[in-house]
Amino acid sequence: MRAVGRPLFDIRSLRLLLLVLALAVSVTLGPVVHAVASAQTTTLAWVRVSVATVWHLPSSPRPVDAPALGDPAGIEHWLTRLSVTERLGLDSRINTQVLLGQEVLVLARRGRWSEVEVPDQRGSRFPDGIIGWVPNVQLSAVAPPAKSREVIVSVARTWLYAVAKGMVVRRRFLVSYDTVLPVVGTLPGHLVLGLPGGQKGAIADNALSPVHLGAVSGTTVANQARRFLGLAYLWGGTSGFGYDCSGLVYSLYARYGLYLPRDAADQQHAGISVPLAKLQPGDLLFFAGPGGKGLVHHVAIYVGGGHVIDSPYTGASVEIVPMTSLPVWDEFAGAIRVTLASAPAFQIRSAWSLALPVVRLD
Repeated sequence: MRAVGRPLFDIRSLRLLLLVLALAVSVTLGPVVHAVASAQTTTLAWVRVSVATVWHLPSSPRPVDAPALGDPAGIEHWLTRLSVTERLGLDSRINTQVLLGQEVLVLARRGRWSEVEVPDQRGSRFPDGIIGWVPNVQLSAVAPPAKSREVIVSVARTWLYAVAKGMVVRRRFLVSYDTVLPVVGTLPGHLVLGLPGGQKGAIADNALSPVHLGAVSGTTVANQARRFLGLAYLWGGTSGFGYDCSGLVYSLYARYGLYLPRDAADQQHAGISVPLAKLQPGDLLFFAGPGGKGLVHHVAIYVGGGHVIDSPYTGASVEIVPMTSLPVWDEFAGAIRVTLASAPAFQIRSAWSLALPVVRLD
């Protein structure tokens, strides 16, 4: 999905451009466009829970994983119940995670499950987006309202509140860092946000920031990473409830509109090579097989002074350590610096959403 050396486009500008193009095309090719859309089997949906886990198969979840499958998704309850052994068992079960309000493409239905593709999370194995299965109950056929102003959750986790009669009335569920939602109103100390399914919710305004698109300093990224110190590693995790190594990197750069590939093996190609002697905060260090040969399997973030911040493995937590103390240091395979100019192009398939039909999930 990302060809090195091409410019990075943000999804909102691309969608606006495609809207104009779609309107122009519809004037002259209306019957053709209608026929193509009618033949299109891919449909759109939006995540309606705080974090939707994308499973390898509908049969992948175990009884202990049940809290993660509902609406609301009991992510925190689920993770606090899992033993280290049970967490280790997630390696072959989870592909990734997606956040509240995020758009996915529904490829198929099987009973209570939908097979989805996540256009924002791509790589060599999934050039159009990671594919897996999500419970139907965690998806909505109704998009969040289109608004000119969007905000992003800029703390690890924060409460989403119900709104009734112009008041914030009760807690609904915790939402994650990097969740992007449109602003539809204000209340004292809160912003009212549009949710999938035509609902609304409120979040404290001090937990939100304007959506940032464009260049960001490595120091800013490294400082953002520090807010997750002590957070337990989660295979496939991409939220403030738990990250794997590449999920942490992906989320930190996505916070600033730079959507890197989802996995470490592809992230190594998302920037310019940097020698160890010239590392700066925010640079990414990669690890492969012995001597740095073979397929990259791990990534850490340089924070300065010869230290990295790392979400290392199941049973451990996000930590800052001397880079040469890493158990995988003898597998060091190189380092990169992500810049606006060097980041691979993000060819967002979800930008074509105007031409796709919407799926019914009820």
